[in-house]
Amino acid sequence: MTYKSTEKEIIKAIVKYGEKSSTLADVINKSRLFEKRGFAIVCKDCNNIVYLRNDKYNMESEHVVLGYITEFLSLIDMLIQQKHLIMIPCHKSNTFVYGAEQNNWQEMDILFVNKNERISFEYPKGWFNTKGEQIRYPIYFTDKELNIGNKFNLVFSVSQELKNLVKKNFKSEEQIRFEKQ
Repeated sequence: MTYKSTEKEIIKAIVKYGEKSSTLADVINKSRLFEKRGFAIVCKDCNNIVYLRNDKYNMESEHVVLGYITEFLSLIDMLIQQKHLIMIPCHKSNTFVYGAEQNNWQEMDILFVNKNERISFEYPKGWFNTKGEQIRYPIYFTDKELNIGNKFNLVFSVSQELKNLVKKNFKSEEQIRFEKQ
């Protein structure tokens, strides 16, 4: 199977961090896959809130992130279907911020992240820096619209076949033999 460069990046992160992580949430946060693209996802009250960095995105370009998220979720589903990722029905993590370092709740509706930033779920809603400036803006989805469910917080295992694929730089045995000739 041929993978796009984005899919390869995601698979490499899963294989690299999969041994040191017990959940996909850990992989996402350790690899900084979402952070590098300038967004984070917060799951709260059956909603998935995508926060986009103000300095990187505007209303005209948010489709780029939404396309990446859709591609990410589709790839995870495909890897599960092909048995490259084995999801173990054991809820391991309570992580609900993907793409940022989660710190702690100050109150029911204020969450501190990345050591000194805060997410407010009540007025004024948003992701703010220490000066009170909004640095990320939210896009709200229900879990039905952006189906993350609990797959990021389940324990998982990576197949040896997927590890070998990454080790061989996504080349088949045939391609490797052909290149040696």
